[in-house]
Amino acid sequence: MVASSKIEWTDHTWNPVTGCTKVSPGCKHCYAETLAKRLQRMGVRGYENGFGVTLLPERLDAPRKRRKPTIWFVNSMSDVFHPKIPFAFVDKIFATITATPQHRYQILTKRPES
Repeated sequence: MVASSKIEWTDHTWNPVTGCTKVSPGCKHCYAETLAKRLQRMGVRGYENGFGVTLLPERLDAPRKRRKPTIWFVNSMSDVFHPKIPFAFVDKIFATITATPQHRYQILTKRPES
């Protein structure tokens, strides 16, 4: 899912993965978990598992479809470096990033050791 963002420091969100698990006290009031549960109740595609880690390969090419330089927040509803995300899938995310040099990507993680 690609969405215009109301987050002041990004243009769009790109979520080829949804879901996560808590790894620190900072995760206690996770906005993404709350939003994922609401989206699940609404029947939104990608949230059938609530906040369980879900790979969405059909979303991998979304940034390739946008020519206009864009700032993307990658996996605002997950963590690219979650241990349940296979390296091969992370490689596909980074292949899209590499293939779209007109864009800037922001990747945040609570798993810097990954």
